[in-house]
Amino acid sequence: MAEGRLKVKCYYVWGTTVPFEEDSCHEFKGHRNICVEELPPWTQESKNDKASRRAVSRTLNAFLNTGKGGTVYLGIVDSGIVHGLKLSQFQKDHIVGSLDDLFSRYNPPVKPHRYRVRFVPVVKSDSTPDEIITQCSFDSSETVDDKDRLRPHIYRNHKYCWCDTDSLALCNYGVMSPDYVIEIEIKPWNPNDPLNKQDACGSLFSFHPIHEDEEGTVYFRRQASLIKYSMTEVAQLTRQEVHETCQEEIYRLKREISLLKQSNCESGGMET
Repeated sequence: MAEGRLKVKCYYVWGTTVPFEEDSCHEFKGHRNICVEELPPWTQESKNDKASRRAVSRTLNAFLNTGKGGTVYLGIVDSGIVHGLKLSQFQKDHIVGSLDDLFSRYNPPVKPHRYRVRFVPVVKSDSTPDEIITQCSFDSSETVDDKDRLRPHIYRNHKYCWCDTDSLALCNYGVMSPDYVIEIEIKPWNPNDPLNKQDACGSLFSFHPIHEDEEGTVYFRRQASLIKYSMTEVAQLTRQEVHETCQEEIYRLKREISLLKQSNCESGGMET
C-alpha cells in the first residue's frame, strides 16, 4: 500500500503483492461473502468435503475473541496479490449494512465502536500521479441520490441484491465501478474505554468478552490459523487468563509494598 504525492488517501496497486503476510492480525480474502448465508452453494460442495470458500465472519470472530484485534482485507487473494473488488456506492452501503447485521447476531452483539470499514482504492500500475490523485479523491456518494441509498438491501442471502444487479446493468452500458480493497478492522480490546464497560467480563479486571458467531461457534486466532473452541475450552482459557492477570497484579502490588517499606525505612533512618 502506498500514498499519493499529495497524501490524499492510501491506495493499493493492482497486481502487486502487499508487503506483509497473513499472520495473527492480518487475513486476506478474495471475495466479499460476509456471513455464512452469503456463501454460494457451489463453494460448499466438493468431493473431499472441504469447502472452497469460508465466510469472512469466522476470521472477524477470531480477531474479537483474541482481544488483540486484526484486519481482514477483501480483494487480496491468499498469495497476497491485490485484485480488488469493483464496488458501486450502493454495494459499499451493502457491505457496511451486512457487517452491522452480522455483528448484531453475535452473542453478545458487537458494538459499532469496536470495528471499522475502509474502502481503499486500487489503481493501475501504469497510472500517472494525477490519475492516482483523481481516483483516490473520487467520492462515489456524490454520484448517487441520497434517497436511493435508503432503499433496503437484502442480507443473509447468496443471491444478488438489487445493488448488485444495478451495478451489473451499469457495466453492460459501459459504466465500470472503481476497484477497492475492503479493510475490515477489529480494534484491540481497550479495558479503559468507557464504551466497553458494560461488555467487560469480571468485576476486578475488564476482560474482553468471548463472542459466538452467527452459527453459535467460537473461533480464536493462532498465528495465521483459526481454531474452533468448545465452551469447555473457552471456560478453561478464561480461567487461565484470569489466573495470569491476577498473578501479574499480585506481583505488581508486592513490588509497590516493597518500595513503600524501603521508602519508610529510609525516611525513618534520616529522622533518627
